[in-house]
Amino acid sequence: MHLLQSLFIIEDSDTLLNNSIDESVFKRNSTHIYIDIGCFDGETVEHFIYFTPNSILYDIITFEPDPINYQLCKKKLKQKQFENYSITIIPKVVWLRNEKVPFLINHGENSRIQLTEIVDAQNVVMLNGIDFSSWLSRLVKSENTRLHIKVSMPGSEVPVLRKLLIEDKLLLAERWDVQWTDRYNPRIRALRIYIQSMMDSIGFSCDHYTRIPDVRDVYRKKGTFEHIVKYADWRLIPEADTYCYYIQRPTVTDPPRTTRLKLKSKKDKE
Repeated sequence: MHLLQSLFIIEDSDTLLNNSIDESVFKRNSTHIYIDIGCFDGETVEHFIYFTPNSILYDIITFEPDPINYQLCKKKLKQKQFENYSITIIPKVVWLRNEKVPFLINHGENSRIQLTEIVDAQNVVMLNGIDFSSWLSRLVKSENTRLHIKVSMPGSEVPVLRKLLIEDKLLLAERWDVQWTDRYNPRIRALRIYIQSMMDSIGFSCDHYTRIPDVRDVYRKKGTFEHIVKYADWRLIPEADTYCYYIQRPTVTDPPRTTRLKLKSKKDKE
């Protein structure tokens, strides 16, 4: 049974957002962590718990800044079936800096960071953003931490992953489930391809792609992860609800788990 059998809800006040969130997650010294960026209605957390062996061992941290989605996520994850899991729901925007971020709300799973002008300006509000790279560095206290991160932040996964790459933080996680959006956007396509190639270069393999409708279908039928359709070429499947599963190759998971330290260690041996 999990040592932290509760659902932590961070309420929407600036004081709690700025002070309580970090302290509530940093004090746990967790060895198994699942982070869901873009929780929406909690479905992907539900799937993680169901399909992951020994999921009860994981501290689950979710980010969902859209107020409506946040309530949906909270409602689902407060159900009795999740009462023995340690789940923290944080209504902050995963971002590059600790600052206010313009965010398009009331668009369901398509709610997003909105840095450009749009017609639907009445639904753009300023929400609290978090420097995710810095936050993640504080969260992972041991090289033995098993960290699994799912990323669903339409249009903003590229800059966030870019910063994690630059600051040498991608290897803190053993696994990344990334929803690559705006696939053919010429403004970010080159950078996205660069990040994908660098993930391979530093030791991640793109194992396969899955689609949420397929996962949902297997979940409803009470199947196993092996029953989910796996795709090898994302060009043959729609962009929406498609995730790429990146897994660290075994040689990379040996400590120290950062590229900078690994390069330094290699140089020291010469």
